[in-house]
Amino acid sequence: MQEEITKHSNKIYKTVKNSEHTLGEKVKEIIIEIFIIVFAVTLSIWLHSWSEHRHQQEEVSVFLTNLKNDLQNDVKSIDNEMEAYQMTNQSYEKILALTTSQLDSIYKSKGKVNFPIHSHGQTLSIGNYEGFKSSGKIGYIEDEKLKQKILNYYQIFVPAVNEVDKIYNDFLIKCFDKTIENADKSEKELYSDPKYKKTLEYLVKLGKNNIRVYKENTKPLAVELIKEIDKELNK
Repeated sequence: MQEEITKHSNKIYKTVKNSEHTLGEKVKEIIIEIFIIVFAVTLSIWLHSWSEHRHQQEEVSVFLTNLKNDLQNDVKSIDNEMEAYQMTNQSYEKILALTTSQLDSIYKSKGKVNFPIHSHGQTLSIGNYEGFKSSGKIGYIEDEKLKQKILNYYQIFVPAVNEVDKIYNDFLIKCFDKTIENADKSEKELYSDPKYKKTLEYLVKLGKNNIRVYKENTKPLAVELIKEIDKELNK
């Protein structure tokens, strides 16, 4: 394209220098050559923009495909985490429901009360999103609603899940601290202690709250995003 522009520029120069042509002929030829140059430049810019836009949308397509896989894994992780919370909550509630006589019976028969330990950490995938965002390419997504949903999921809902999990884990550690503080007591005395039971009750409440955050907020948006991405990829 640059060669064509140079070629027509040279023609204009030769036309101006050509003494055989009248002024009117020169003007006419110059106008034609300028029109050709303008057209060539415009076409070159358009082709470059089209090529760049096409490349950007190819990157978006790859990103959304990878993001869909991440979200599908997130849904599975969310289901696993909710199940884990439910199981530990049930176990803690069984401990809380044990009466003094039931605890006596368990320990007289040399039984044990199982105290489940399940900490919760980073369960949602953020690598593809963080990489695409940090490269400044989020703006390539042309569907504004889809872009906003992606931003909301990764900037609001994922951090919220991490925060509630952290609060839960911190409080679980407090339960361990209570156990250590009462190392001089038997398990029967520990599980009968009103203060310890209150701590355990609060842990159950946190677990139920976290299930709600997963179930009512994070999972629905992940499922919705998968559907929206499918629509975008199938356009």
